[in-house]
Amino acid sequence: MYTRSNKVTSGIEEVVNYIDGNDVYNSSLIELLKDPGLPREEYEITTYEYRPDLIAADFYGSSSYEALLMIQTGTTLTNYTKGETLELIPKTDLDTLLRSI
Repeated sequence: MYTRSNKVTSGIEEVVNYIDGNDVYNSSLIELLKDPGLPREEYEITTYEYRPDLIAADFYGSSSYEALLMIQTGTTLTNYTKGETLELIPKTDLDTLLRSI
């Protein structure tokens, strides 16, 4: 299972920092993001259809949160359509979670 590296490759929001080797499923991050006890906010897609990068930039302030957004939603790109509501972990809570790993 994943063990934290002594150095961070880039910003804390980069998923590569939480994966052991090349196996994306060998990551405690995936399980933590799926925790139903974490606070969530609703985000309705009114623009940016099929663009999780732009949704991440709008909600989190940076498109570098795109992978974290996609892991949280657990849905395919075709479901990022107008009117769809996403349940997302607020940025402050997400950053706190990432720093605790």
